[in-house]
Amino acid sequence: MSSVLTRVTGILMVAAVSVTLIVGILPLPPRAESRDLRLALVGCSLLCALMWMTVSVRSRRAGGVGLDKPVRPARHSSRGLPVLLAVLLPLASGAALVQAVGPDGEQGRWVSEVYAAGGSVREVPVERTVSEPWPTGVNVNGVDEYAADVVVTLPFDDGSRRTTVRGARTLGVPDEGNTVTVMYAPGRPGLGGRYHDSGFFDSGAALLWIWAVAFFVAVFGSGLFDRDAVHSARRFRGDVHGMAALVLCLGVLLLLPGAFFQTSTWAGWLLALASACTPWLALTWVIRRT
Repeated sequence: MSSVLTRVTGILMVAAVSVTLIVGILPLPPRAESRDLRLALVGCSLLCALMWMTVSVRSRRAGGVGLDKPVRPARHSSRGLPVLLAVLLPLASGAALVQAVGPDGEQGRWVSEVYAAGGSVREVPVERTVSEPWPTGVNVNGVDEYAADVVVTLPFDDGSRRTTVRGARTLGVPDEGNTVTVMYAPGRPGLGGRYHDSGFFDSGAALLWIWAVAFFVAVFGSGLFDRDAVHSARRFRGDVHGMAALVLCLGVLLLLPGAFFQTSTWAGWLLALASACTPWLALTWVIRRT
């Protein structure tokens, strides 16, 4: 029975961690609800890990084994666990790095306020241009992109208001009748409106790089893990897996400042990079001690 409980709790732990990492690597909007969802999933993963560790300790005291059925000498090590490990490790690092992607500083505070006030994004027509348009250096299908300060009318809850949007971008020189995408909160006119580039993918290049690197590491890393070493490392030892769990918890703690406060760009990326290293440090510790 103890080996069955160990296996069930191990599967629950892996499932919870997998869901947490998948949600973590997605570019969710910077709402409090998104942060709470991620924290709830982290808490669920931690609870499942504690359950597995508790059952494993009791199983070892009763003469059982760690995460799976009693080990049989003739049993051939499966490729499933090394492949899963090869996927989850880069996924964990990628999820940590994604937390640093997005608006920060004053812009980040403004975006958070807009979302907290039920903000939305809307295409609105340009009424007039109040600055000299300047090229952004972007060319789409042979058409140059320009930016300019424009006047638009936004429908707020208490009535429509004309608002100046700084640095709104359009294909071609902006003119009356062109549309621009504006983010604003209908219930908070005092926040005004700002140009909204591309939804949740304002930092699309960074996201694409993170996803691409995580994908290629997962694909090519699946053949680098030794089956016997991985299966040997899964057998629970308090001094080994306990320390690895503390390293992973440290990685989560490094991301909390960015989740609750508006950190500077360099601080956010520095914390995210340090957090992204912790899964590999934990794995190295486990492999070397088993």
